[in-house]
Amino acid sequence: MDSRLPSKCDHSSYRYIEKVKKPDRNLSREITHPLHRQHRLQLGWRPWGFICDKCLYISAADYGYSCVSCDFRLDLACASSASGTELPKDEEPLRFKDGKRKTIQHYSHAHKLSFFKYRKIHEQDLDCFWCEKHLSVVCYGCTKCRFYLHSGCSDKIPRTLAHHFHIPGHTLRLSSTLAVAGDCFACKRSIYYSKLRYIWEKCIFHLHLECAKLLPTLKLACHPHRLAYFRGTSKLDCRTCGKHCGGDDSICRCVQCDISFHLKCVVPSEATSKYHKHPLILTKSVKEDDSDEFCCDVCENERDPKHPVYYCQSCTFVAHIQCLLPDVDEDQITSSMETRKLCMRRKWSRMKGVMASTLCFDLSSTNTKCMR
Repeated sequence: MDSRLPSKCDHSSYRYIEKVKKPDRNLSREITHPLHRQHRLQLGWRPWGFICDKCLYISAADYGYSCVSCDFRLDLACASSASGTELPKDEEPLRFKDGKRKTIQHYSHAHKLSFFKYRKIHEQDLDCFWCEKHLSVVCYGCTKCRFYLHSGCSDKIPRTLAHHFHIPGHTLRLSSTLAVAGDCFACKRSIYYSKLRYIWEKCIFHLHLECAKLLPTLKLACHPHRLAYFRGTSKLDCRTCGKHCGGDDSICRCVQCDISFHLKCVVPSEATSKYHKHPLILTKSVKEDDSDEFCCDVCENERDPKHPVYYCQSCTFVAHIQCLLPDVDEDQITSSMETRKLCMRRKWSRMKGVMASTLCFDLSSTNTKCMR
């Protein structure tokens, strides 16, 4: 053991190390530790972090001690501690019988996932890849890929999926293959760096996992189908104003019709509600606090904090857009379409010998010729 190592886990102790990516010169390059007597541990840099084999927390510093041949690692604080040559009894469910941390090979990730105990790192939360809520208590993940899951979310990711964005009868398969060329069918963004996606190889169909979770919830008079919220991309144009849907724009989109709208073009920037005395302003996203519970103050159901809402800042009153807009029934849709021309054409094409259909809509005014 080396007395020059830090005696306690203090994030501020590692601020210098983390900023300049160099170890403190006072740290020993090699040490021996009672938890791993068979080999000496070497000081090394792991910029993606690592799970300490003693405390089972993700290290708060980029540097730690490790035995590469045994895949054994200690953070700086645990490496300096001579107390407790035995592992804590309450951590037995997280370890194998030989004391090593448990790992699993999960179908959602190419690397093995390690069990670990969660705590904030530099006052920042880590989120579960599936439910997108903050990690808590016991989780498992791959620190190199920054891929983390709640233990309870591990069996919630569907291996196969029959999705309404694709042709009925074509079951999509979960894929974790990296560096695949192509665009997501829903958002039109590249799938190259996507950690998980759903695919149907014969149709060359790709769908980001986060896009697969989207449900069309917004009903507007401008389109007969319910729309889903997306982030903008230059590959999409607003059907109302004709301009690109930039990355910072909030848009709503009908995927099966391949039609997008700037939210600001089809939804009022200000709305009133009988449930609140002040006008509510259309806002991109609202997080009232650091908790994982985000609710609509009108319907009291859970809401996605990334989605646009109507918001009163002075009262922190938040409402789903669909909860404030009047309900639109089929008669209203038909009436609104009387002044527009609905051009619908079913396109058939052969993709690697498989028949696939895409339903294409073109909405234009009655005095404008359909260009399709």
